[in-house]
Amino acid sequence: MSHDIILYDVELTTPNEIWSPNTCKTRFALNYKGIPYKTVWLKFPEIGKKIPEITKNEACHTVPIIIDVRNGNKVVHESWKIANYLEEAYPDTPSLFHGNIGAHFFIHEYCTRRLLPKIFKLSVLKVAEKAGEHQQWFIQTREKAFKTSLDKFVGDQSIHAKAITENLVAPGRVLKHYPYLTGTQVGWADICLASYITFLRVMRPDQFQALIVNDKKAGTDFVEWLKRMDKYMQLNPPAPAARI
Repeated sequence: MSHDIILYDVELTTPNEIWSPNTCKTRFALNYKGIPYKTVWLKFPEIGKKIPEITKNEACHTVPIIIDVRNGNKVVHESWKIANYLEEAYPDTPSLFHGNIGAHFFIHEYCTRRLLPKIFKLSVLKVAEKAGEHQQWFIQTREKAFKTSLDKFVGDQSIHAKAITENLVAPGRVLKHYPYLTGTQVGWADICLASYITFLRVMRPDQFQALIVNDKKAGTDFVEWLKRMDKYMQLNPPAPAARI
């Protein structure tokens, strides 16, 4: 299949497993917009070598990045910047922001600052385990960055679980009244939260069940919302007729 975009993603021991919260945001956005793309999978140590070569920037060594083949091999890095770029470069596709970029950015920031750090602490030991032959590389580089052992960094998991529950109250209340986080249309806000929940679901299915599915206030609403989002949360875009 021809493709307009090349997406760089990070691979663990399970081939083609979509799990990374940041690359999921770009993947789900491409799926929602229906833009054809192919994935280039990189192992953890490869990212720091390959990405600076593509971006021509030694300080830029994380994923996601995209190469827009259709538009002169334009390179764009970081999920929020990619979302904005896709809106401008592919105006004939469904909008991520629906004319209300501020509301979507607010929810992006809320989820990124309040939910993702807690989900990461619940999940990081599992990421290390699934890094396979690169497990020690992952542990050593993270412990150097965090300036402590991974076990100490993770700390008391019950505290993180409680914080996730508390910070899901507001999104849960919205989903009791609307099908999506900003109303009646899928948008970047939904993609952002769905990406972080995907991270939890893949790495910690036990916590996903406890904190999302069995959430006492909005578990049913989250489950129904995830069903509506599921077609965008796949390895490839849905068929055109099923896209919206």
